[in-house]
Amino acid sequence: MTLTLHPPEARFSEEMEREHEIRNLKETVGALREALETQKAGTAQEVAQAVAEAHTEIRDLKATIAEMRIELERRKAAGEEAVQKVMAQSAEEGRQLQSSVQALRDQLEREKARHSEAEQLMRRTQRDETAELERTIQRIRGELEAGRAQK
Repeated sequence: MTLTLHPPEARFSEEMEREHEIRNLKETVGALREALETQKAGTAQEVAQAVAEAHTEIRDLKATIAEMRIELERRKAAGEEAVQKVMAQSAEEGRQLQSSVQALRDQLEREKARHSEAEQLMRRTQRDETAELERTIQRIRGELEAGRAQK
């Protein structure tokens, strides 16, 4: 191993280069730190903005959900009301139909009774007429026989 001695000027120059390199490295580290702090601040601001936007979106979505629930409840109530109305109308129509059927049955019974009475009256009248005709026939026969017997 050989040991070389450097003159004092060379050592001074090397030291100056090292100091210059150290100063450059320190400046680079400072610049990098500053850039990192700026980036952190920008990132923090972006994160804060994203969180704020997310909160706004969540608030808007909650409001939309609340509105949709209200609308759903309104429609459900309207549907139930419509069903109630249809059921009431159907029940009323059923009552009216039953009333109509009963009225028609009553009318039919009255018509049957009227026809039955008319039929009985016609039979009685027919019997009476037949009896009257038979009496008349008997009377005329009697008169004919009496007229023949006199001759």
